[in-house]
Amino acid sequence: MYWPSAVIFLVGLVAAVPTTPAPAPEKVRVHSVRLLGSGCPKGSADVTIDATGTLFEATFSEYIVESGKGKGARDWRKNCKLTMNMEFDAGFQFSILETSMQGFAEIPKYGKGHCDNTFSFTGQHDKVNFGIDLKGHYSGPFDLRSDPAIIAWSPCGGSTAILNMNTQCNLSPSHLPALIAVDSVSGMLTVKFAIQWQYCKK
Repeated sequence: MYWPSAVIFLVGLVAAVPTTPAPAPEKVRVHSVRLLGSGCPKGSADVTIDATGTLFEATFSEYIVESGKGKGARDWRKNCKLTMNMEFDAGFQFSILETSMQGFAEIPKYGKGHCDNTFSFTGQHDKVNFGIDLKGHYSGPFDLRSDPAIIAWSPCGGSTAILNMNTQCNLSPSHLPALIAVDSVSGMLTVKFAIQWQYCKK
């Protein structure tokens, strides 16, 4: 078995170190969460949010990526984009503190799987992408974790922000029978993430 190797890509990102860490604002409200993509057809995904609006968990029951005989591009490459509209007290901004994308993979020798988790804020050009390679022969669970040292903050100057999180997984070559995503314990691929806050500079 080959252990997965995590790779991190930055697209136009300035790694910002928070100067004034802050507790969560008194008012944190998630107005809407939308899921769209081949990995999360309607009714197959669920998002749980804690009371503070800082811990999130998305679970997917049909995010299954398969390759092999009779499989097409819609089978060996899938994605799901999560868009979350948040409202909070003015004078704050937030970033992703930690993420964990957990699943299961069964990949033969000479096969390769890859998963990405990309974050951005609407209105910002910066993106942060965390990726993991799953090289065959591979059989077992995997966990794609973020690097907390790499930070992108929501824009200042308002009391709302839209966070975009796009996950995608693929297999190659497409003729080899392989599988990614169904977690060996829960039967679902799970993405967990937490956010942190800081005061906007005046």
